[in-house]
Amino acid sequence: MNCRRYRACLMGVIAVALVCGLFFCIRQGKENKIPSEGTLVERQWQDEGVQWA
Repeated sequence: MNCRRYRACLMGVIAVALVCGLFFCIRQGKENKIPSEGTLVERQWQDEGVQWA
């Protein structure tokens, strides 16, 4: 391959890697997002009968 084809191929690989990395970061951000509204969690202790709200 000549220099021009090599450079074009390298830039294509870098562009694909950047796009894949961007999608990965967006997906991870949505999975690890803290809920905007509070979530009520209730736990019951069977031995002591204590409830957590």
